Amino acid sequence: MGMPLTREAVREELVALVETMHDELYDWRKAHPAASLDEIAAQVTPRRRRLMGEWLARLACLDGDGTAVAGVTCPRCGQLMVYKGDPPRTQEHLEGDIILKRAYYHCPACHEAFPPPLDHRLQLSNHNWTSQTIQAALVLAAEVPFARAARIFERLTRVPLSGSSLHRLAQEYGGQVVDLQAEEAEAMVKPPPKFDEVGFRQGPAPDSAVMAVSMDGAMVHVRGEGWKEVKAVTVSAVEPAAPTDKAQAEDEPRVRLTHHRYRAGLWDAATFANQQWAEGARRGLEKAKHIVSVNDGALWIWVIVAMCYAPCIEILDWWHAVQKLWLIGTLLFGEGNELGQAWVAQYKAFLWAGQLRPLFRYVHTHFPHDKPWPDDLRHALGYFFHNRHRMRYQQFRREGYPVGSGAVESACKGVVAARLRQAGMRWSRPGAQAMLALRSTVLSDRWDDVWPTLAARSKVA
Repeated sequence: MGMPLTREAVREELVALVETMHDELYDWRKAHPAASLDEIAAQVTPRRRRLMGEWLARLACLDGDGTAVAGVTCPRCGQLMVYKGDPPRTQEHLEGDIILKRAYYHCPACHEAFPPPLDHRLQLSNHNWTSQTIQAALVLAAEVPFARAARIFERLTRVPLSGSSLHRLAQEYGGQVVDLQAEEAEAMVKPPPKFDEVGFRQGPAPDSAVMAVSMDGAMVHVRGEGWKEVKAVTVSAVEPAAPTDKAQAEDEPRVRLTHHRYRAGLWDAATFANQQWAEGARRGLEKAKHIVSVNDGALWIWVIVAMCYAPCIEILDWWHAVQKLWLIGTLLFGEGNELGQAWVAQYKAFLWAGQLRPLFRYVHTHFPHDKPWPDDLRHALGYFFHNRHRMRYQQFRREGYPVGSGAVESACKGVVAARLRQAGMRWSRPGAQAMLALRSTVLSDRWDDVWPTLAARSKVA
């Protein structure tokens, strides 16, 4: 590397630059006495970014300015390399644009050029944006469409970034998150190679004594495939909520779900089972005193729950059960019938108490027997029968368990639909997987934890 920069040389250059900028701003302010504070700031901002860019460039090259020196050897064969020039490279940072002068070398023996040594020393990525800049931009990309996210990002940071560039970054780094999730899921279910290597896994402690895990699906449009189901899991802590007069009168403690963490992807049921188990293990479900799972009646969900979390408190989502009750009421009394509404209100009380016999008895007594029952009615009754052990709502509530799957339904809306199912959106399968991985990580408050791994994978090779 070139000659190190001295403290005095850096100070003189920066002081001269600050003085020039100060004079420019002073003269401008004198020429615009009626300028508002925002107008003054608009003059300061580009100069501040230029100053910080110059300052960062000098600090980056403090131990050498990246120009050619003799004696640089090939990292592969150890032979002396030939200097090939020092073209500048711009790195766009949130603080300012940094122009770095770096020397390129070529190995005559290997017939190969290598990245400048300065790039390795500064841990630069393969992009023109610094790692911190990319990290901030991807948070916006996970929230809003790429073109809008790029415009917002440039407006807030003064760093130019196109929607197509942000799209490519999201696919690259989101794809790395997909790989990390797959590696984690595989490690959680892979048996050890030898019996004598079996040991207890030291997992994290849960956030509460009672932990909740819920699963559901949401549809996204995949190019060339049509509408496909995204499977999602939400893992939450169950905590007591502040009591209300109504709850005290009913002797039913209220609960609230907190510390939500998500994982979602275009997976088949078997792959999703491993993914959701990895998320559950990450949250310490193995050490929870009780695990409660509130879901709708989908069979694939209950199979996964039985396989991964038994013994577990299984609860059928209350509002899905009420919807089925309304369906039966409509079939019995007709749409919008006042008698039907009163009937549903009456039998909701039975449903809440986990008493299904009165419902079955009423249907068998009052529905005509001289003709086949409608498929919807048979399916609704079968739904209640097969889930009857999951419908002791009053008991579950008194024991301090949630009876609604709102957490995972919110995940389907917030994690999946809000970003991937906006008007006219069509996704490639890798693009959808990348965005689901990004968004799950960001909304689970793990972005800062995951980013160092992603940044290390994207450094100059």
